[in-house]
Amino acid sequence: MNSVGDRLREARLARGLTQAELARGLATKGVISQIERNRTTPSLPKLRVMAERLGLPLGHFTGDRSPHELTYLRKSAELAVKANEPERALTLVEEGLQLPNTADERAELHRIRGRALDALGRPNDALASLQVAAATAPPDDPELSGAIYADLGYVLQQQEQFNAAMEANLRALGWLDRSKHADPALRARVLTNLGRSCYSLGQLDSADNYFQAALDAAIDAESLLRIANAHMALGVSARAVGDLARAVEHCNRALELHSRIGEQRAANRVLNNLGDVHYAAGRRRQAAELQERCLQRAREIHDDFEIGVAAGALARYDLDGDKLDEAVAHAREAQLASKRSGDHLHQALAAATEGGAAQRQGRPRLADRKFSFALRLLTDRNAAGKLAEVCAMYADVLRARGDDDRAFAFMRMAAGRDFNRLRTLLRK
Repeated sequence: MNSVGDRLREARLARGLTQAELARGLATKGVISQIERNRTTPSLPKLRVMAERLGLPLGHFTGDRSPHELTYLRKSAELAVKANEPERALTLVEEGLQLPNTADERAELHRIRGRALDALGRPNDALASLQVAAATAPPDDPELSGAIYADLGYVLQQQEQFNAAMEANLRALGWLDRSKHADPALRARVLTNLGRSCYSLGQLDSADNYFQAALDAAIDAESLLRIANAHMALGVSARAVGDLARAVEHCNRALELHSRIGEQRAANRVLNNLGDVHYAAGRRRQAAELQERCLQRAREIHDDFEIGVAAGALARYDLDGDKLDEAVAHAREAQLASKRSGDHLHQALAAATEGGAAQRQGRPRLADRKFSFALRLLTDRNAAGKLAEVCAMYADVLRARGDDDRAFAFMRMAAGRDFNRLRTLLRK
């Protein structure tokens, strides 16, 4: 019994299935009969589904462990990750690793495994698998190494290990520069992630340059999603460096593209940045309206990250308008949502905003606790830009108390981005 049809019939009978049951959703009973009589051959994807229904590996029916089977498993695993089925992806990867494979095939399987583990919320395991992939990848396949280091950089960025993320993405960029036919969409992704790491570390001019390069690569790739992401990132960096007209232009373009391609969650995040741009330009009513829209939509779709960002922005607006009770309520909502999403940067900003409101409410001890918490959280992540911002906020609080020496010390740290004395000052 060497034919596909013979093996399929034997397995079906052993499983106790009828031809109609095996055919369900794939073919007719007659087609299964034709296959079992070796009068036709099923496609590989259909045979794969039949094999799963019979509880057997695909190789049992193909009769060999061919390169085609490994290619199929690898592509299916990658599709499973994209389809948000990481558990299925892991099963396919493990099956693929049991087959004879080359170094680049093995590296690619470990890369997909890392992405699946990250999707399952297991970042340490994901990093370990991606590191195996990086060590396995042959040096004559620079695009594969570039993709592996891009995934490493992404996971590290999500873990708020910004310096390590930058290093991984720079290595990815180096590998892509060595590839004659590197995918411009992958280059756009790496450049965008480099910009985000620079932004988190307070390196605003470098972030803006990387985002502009990402936009150019995305246009080369003709990828609307990458183009939209680059415009969104440029809107953020342009606002941060004070170029508000350019920020509005990029935000509007990102909003248009994300809406066109149906990325409603991403479009909602553009609204948040657009709100901050209007606020920086002094258009406070328009800013608050945009943030309220963003927050309401984020609540509807249970986007904790964006709830944290939008509620935190509204808390800052409330504080500036001396609406202290509203500021505390929004800040607390932001902290809880940011904690759930693992976004410690916005959690820290929201805590600092609550601290500012507490000081004005006559609760200095609560204010000190909130600022101390925020500053320690940011220090652990080397988030220099946000550290400077919170140090400046705390300096205002200390100056209002008449503690001019400490206020000056915090302002000097914010201006010089030198936080070596921070822990000592917090103990006083």
